[in-house]
Amino acid sequence: MHLSFDCHIRRSADTAALLTTLHANRDEGFAPYLLAAWSPHLEAANALSLAHLAQLLDEPLHARQQRTGRRPARPAWHCSVVNGTGRVLSDEQWEALVKDIVAATGIEPGGDMAACRWVALRRGECSVDLVANVIRQDGRWARIHQDTFHARSACDHYAGALTVQLAA
Repeated sequence: MHLSFDCHIRRSADTAALLTTLHANRDEGFAPYLLAAWSPHLEAANALSLAHLAQLLDEPLHARQQRTGRRPARPAWHCSVVNGTGRVLSDEQWEALVKDIVAATGIEPGGDMAACRWVALRRGECSVDLVANVIRQDGRWARIHQDTFHARSACDHYAGALTVQLAA
């Protein structure tokens, strides 16, 4: 049995436009929702508008822009994850994978309180989208070098662990 996840990363200039596009491209008959976020308080407030969510994600970017006078060209980071395992994952399983990905890619390295702000949106039975701003909460750039490689590695590791779990 070979289980796999398909994982793609891209960057965008506008967080609000990215969130709007992702929300519009949801699976037919599926109501998208906030699965996980950098802040547990945000997860509990699941009724945020997309514009407000984008504003919260971009706060560190705006603070940096006021300080430096410059705006990065593509500060919005998007990682699309599609479950190709043929098995339906629970929200808890998706959340575990999401947290592995944000840690592996440098978006939120283990326990870093000043890391990037990010959200995971479940917009289909088999897909999750992670959206982050590459400007950390302390105003520095995130260290996301080779983020695609690291995200795919986290997905492969999770698929391997899931295979072992199912075989037991």
